[in-house]
Amino acid sequence: MDYPNSVPSAGLVNGKFVDEDPIKGSPGSLIPASWGNGVTQEILGVVRAGGLTPSEASNTQLLGALRSNQLFQTAAPFDVSRSAATSEFVQRALGNYAGARGVSAATQLTAADVGWAIGLGGNSAYTVTLPDITTVPNGATIGFHCRSNAVITVACTSGTQISPQGAYLTSIVMNSGESANVVKENGIWTVHGTASLKYAALFSGLVSNPGYQKHASGNIDQWGSGMSNAEGNVYVTFPIPFPKGFFSLVATHSGGDAAMVAVIAFNQQGCTLKIRNSAGQVSAGWSVNYFAKGY
Repeated sequence: MDYPNSVPSAGLVNGKFVDEDPIKGSPGSLIPASWGNGVTQEILGVVRAGGLTPSEASNTQLLGALRSNQLFQTAAPFDVSRSAATSEFVQRALGNYAGARGVSAATQLTAADVGWAIGLGGNSAYTVTLPDITTVPNGATIGFHCRSNAVITVACTSGTQISPQGAYLTSIVMNSGESANVVKENGIWTVHGTASLKYAALFSGLVSNPGYQKHASGNIDQWGSGMSNAEGNVYVTFPIPFPKGFFSLVATHSGGDAAMVAVIAFNQQGCTLKIRNSAGQVSAGWSVNYFAKGY
C-alpha cells in the first residue's frame, strides 16, 4: 500500500495529500477511487482474518482483529521462523510445560505429548511408550512424575534408544516419587532426573543375595551368605571387588544355638570366615551371613 503517486490528478504535494488553501488559491488533493478502495480492502482483509464480519456501524474492528486469537496463531513447538511469537509460544519457550495430564494405564505417547508434564498414577504396573523418535525434533522434552503404587516402565518404540547416565536401554523403570525429563538428543532419549540415578555407576547396586550398593561418597556396602566346610571355614567372594580398600565386616550365623564367627583373612576381592559353636567345635554346612564395607 502506498500513496497514489502514479495518479497525476490526485494532487499530491511532496508525495502526500494536502488540504485546499483558498488564500493561496491552491486546490486540495483528490483521493482516487482505486486508492480509496485499496485502503479499504487492506483494512477489511485484516478484519476478516481476525474472524470479524465487517460492519459500517463499528469503528473499532481493526483494533479488535489485531487483538484476536485468530489473527496471530501460535507456532508449532521448535518453530525457528521469523513469525510473530504469541504469549503462548513465549510461555512455552521459556521452559514452562505446555500443559499437564495424568495417565494410569498403558499409554502410547505421540509427538503431541512433547512439552507436557505427565503424572504417572494408578495401583498396577504398566508401560508408557515414548513417541517414535523420528517424529520429534532434537530438544523435544516430556516430563514424568511417578506417583503410582506400582513400578512403571517407560519404553522406547524400538531398539536401545533410552539413555540414562550414558547407558543405552530399551526401557527404564520409575518408582513412586521419582521424576524424569526425557529429552531427544541426536536420535536418543536421554533421561534427566531422580529416575536416572539408579542407572549411574556412582549409585549402581545389585538387589539380591549376594548384593551391593555404591554411595555418592565412594563408600560401598556388600552383603551375602555362605556355608562352612568341614574345617569351619567360609570362603567369601564379594559381588564386586572393592576398588581401593576394605575396612570392616560383620558376620552372623543362622541357627538356634550360640556360635562365634571370626574374620581370619580378607582382601579387596573377598575374605575367609571361621565359625565355631559355643564348645569351640567346627562343622560343615553351617550358614553365615556377612555385611562388608569398603570403598
